[in-house]
Amino acid sequence: MGRGSLRDIAGSLISDPPGSLQGVGHAIQAVLLPDTCRADAAQRWDVVPVNLAHDWSLVHITHYFSAYWQAKLGVETHLEVPADFCVTFPSEGVLRQIAADLAGCRTPFAVIMTDYFGGVGDQWACALSVTSEAPLVAGDINKVLQVLGVVADPGKDEFDTLGLSDHRHPPDYLDKYEGLCDEIGV
Repeated sequence: MGRGSLRDIAGSLISDPPGSLQGVGHAIQAVLLPDTCRADAAQRWDVVPVNLAHDWSLVHITHYFSAYWQAKLGVETHLEVPADFCVTFPSEGVLRQIAADLAGCRTPFAVIMTDYFGGVGDQWACALSVTSEAPLVAGDINKVLQVLGVVADPGKDEFDTLGLSDHRHPPDYLDKYEGLCDEIGV
């Protein structure tokens, strides 16, 4: 096959050293809070908050994480998310309880999800209140962050202003929640 063919491209991807494509994808699920997370709450929920720019916090989650805590605590409510959101978008109502505990108050928060590779993909986000099931706004991440008060730095959008592009994959400690969900039949 000629230069630039699928076989050439696939061959070069396979022969590239491990980790060489690490910066290409962006696939996270997270809760974003407009404040620093409480350490005692982070320990209770088994999360490691990440401090972002402008005093925001990112808490990595997965749909297994939220499904596990939803079942373990017997929470029956769900977040009202648009029907066109990805089926694995975390919509468990327990996320309201987690956000309120992490923030130490009833502050609005965001749940986000990205699924990109090589610039192709999608994103979903909801700005939520801990006291209401309906989202304040749902759509792309920048729109949600604007509603929550993030003002883009010059030359950046809201996503990059907070430094979210630096957090491309969930941390390994969340991997255990898939097995925990299997154990309890979720």
